[in-house]
Amino acid sequence: MSPFHAVTAESNTAIYGHVGTLCDDLTDRGHEVSLFASGDSITKAKLNSVHPVAFNSQPNMTEREKNLYLNLLISKCCERAKEFDIIHSHFTLLSSFPSNLIDTPMAISVHSPIDEELKPFIKEYRKLHYISFSLSQRKQMPELNWFANIYHGVDTNKFAFNPTPEDYFFYLGRLTEEKGVHLAIEAAKAAGVKLVIAGRSYPTEGYWHSHIEKNIDGANIIYIGEQSAEEKIKWLQDAKALLFPTQYQEQFGYVMIEAMSCGTPVIGWNNGAVPEVIQDGRTGYVVNSVEEMIGAIQNIDKISREETRKRAEIYFSVKKMVAGYQKVYQHIIDESNFKKNKIKTNGETPQVLSLPS
Repeated sequence: MSPFHAVTAESNTAIYGHVGTLCDDLTDRGHEVSLFASGDSITKAKLNSVHPVAFNSQPNMTEREKNLYLNLLISKCCERAKEFDIIHSHFTLLSSFPSNLIDTPMAISVHSPIDEELKPFIKEYRKLHYISFSLSQRKQMPELNWFANIYHGVDTNKFAFNPTPEDYFFYLGRLTEEKGVHLAIEAAKAAGVKLVIAGRSYPTEGYWHSHIEKNIDGANIIYIGEQSAEEKIKWLQDAKALLFPTQYQEQFGYVMIEAMSCGTPVIGWNNGAVPEVIQDGRTGYVVNSVEEMIGAIQNIDKISREETRKRAEIYFSVKKMVAGYQKVYQHIIDESNFKKNKIKTNGETPQVLSLPS
């Protein structure tokens, strides 16, 4: 795991919250879990670190120094590979380089888009066990050994159900052009509804000044900045709907299931994993234009908050997510043992090993 941010189940950053939740829940289930991350990570797992604090809190660190610590962390994990039944990497590529030098099987979760620069290198390791977060995600590189698809999970107790929202719509996320915030603003203004916007702004970028700032009036279009974990839950619970106008191929879209767990339906743009998460017309709407988003806003009261919550409980709970990883880990371990035993018996199939169906 990357030491750029501290890993904790309470993290507002999706990848670090995901890893923190996974480590904690696996530990609670009786597994021995070792986490390789920054020294200030908060985890129930056994923490291993090569740097005392996360890199994002060290503005004076050079990129070269960060990369050296990053590779040192991966190296330390691989040096101890024999201690582990399986290594679960959250690096898209870096951990692949030493993978053929160790006997311990490795699973790789792909959290970031695979750009053209990375593809030739990842192709060299296409037979490793890759885990996707959505079926849509696999389209970026279908030739990889996509071993499993496991949707993200949300703590449905923490993101508790609220049947009676207030009168506003909500946007939560980075305020960048690829996230399409300007489209949410355009739709909200045309529909005559209040839109509350939360997330990190980037004033040095032209997008903030040209598309966002000029529309904020403090009455109908309100910007509240970045929010703590507790604050964002309250805003999600009380919203009539979450607007998710993403303009790029989302790997998953964590905030969508956080909203759904609260009973808050999602109006999402038809990109990436959005149609897999939202059940169109039942737990929100999947739209292709501003005009369709306006119509969805006007028809949001037709969506059952109870049904929205139920979908989150069935498909996107931490319990279901961790159970999926347990099954996949065991399958990969059994496959690895099967291959090792086959080599030991000179190619004859062992009669004592039963692979799960």
